[in-house]
Amino acid sequence: MGAEMVNRGVEIAGFLAQHGWDGADYTPFDADFSSRRYARLTHQDGRVAIFMDADPSQKTDKFIAIARLLRGVDIQAPQIYAADPLRGLVLLEDFGHRNVGGLMDAGGDPMPLYRRAVDVLVTMHKKVDVAALADLHLPVYNEALFIDQASWFLDFFIPHRCERDATQIERDGFNAAWCEVLAEIETWPQNLLLRDFMPDNLMDVPGQENLGVLDFQDAGVGPSAYDLASLCEVVRRDVGNRVLDQVVTYYYERAEPDMSFGQLLSVCRILSAQRHVRILGNVARLAQMTGRRDKLVFVPRIQKYLDELLRDKTLGPVRVWVEPYLAQ
Repeated sequence: MGAEMVNRGVEIAGFLAQHGWDGADYTPFDADFSSRRYARLTHQDGRVAIFMDADPSQKTDKFIAIARLLRGVDIQAPQIYAADPLRGLVLLEDFGHRNVGGLMDAGGDPMPLYRRAVDVLVTMHKKVDVAALADLHLPVYNEALFIDQASWFLDFFIPHRCERDATQIERDGFNAAWCEVLAEIETWPQNLLLRDFMPDNLMDVPGQENLGVLDFQDAGVGPSAYDLASLCEVVRRDVGNRVLDQVVTYYYERAEPDMSFGQLLSVCRILSAQRHVRILGNVARLAQMTGRRDKLVFVPRIQKYLDELLRDKTLGPVRVWVEPYLAQ
């Protein structure tokens, strides 16, 4: 065992002891796509909590700040019991075992769960004061940032699919296509953007009508429609693509955004396409850099949905550029 791992173990033990959780039963569980590590703690007196162990790059301070902001506007984010953000150590509320993604996978009509998720976004978009977010120094999800994140497709998916690096000509064409599609992004309604708002980051908390929200350390300020699009992603299951229109309709009727229904649906498709292009790159990145080749099983489903999204005429420039790589 390396010295670094030993030192981390000492830090964790000291943190837990400092806050009265030394000797608690410690049950690790999978963090899926994340490099963060989690465990469910059961105290000798019966209390439970989630322990999060994050690397310095994982924005623990932002996670804590956003959790408190969300709780302040009646969104059920986990209560922070104790934290050492500089070391990436957090004790937080345990929302239980009823993960929304897991409930969808168990069968039945998913729409009641989707509607409850949309209710979270409606509350957030009505109650969060965008101007007040300035104090948190959150990233702004604008054209440049969205293109930068989508470029993981160039950096990792093209090498994975084509067994070569992307050329400069390919990079220039990719950037130009997304610039054209995202040209009006600043005119779209803006709000707090949680970024990974999807079924596997939502919890059906026993005794609570409001869903619990997790995994929001990458939050920023950006198009309100992004989290709506994220909610209907298809990385893990073929559900979101079938209900996108219904989800957008439900949101539109309750949030009354400053755009037409047709515009909102089109923006959701644009942002969903950007998200799935980025995720293709991320899956290839994980396979290449961390050995997580198990994630490659998601690629055919993502490609199929991306092909559907790119039929929207507003995504024409991206469709022309991306389609040859999806067909290989």
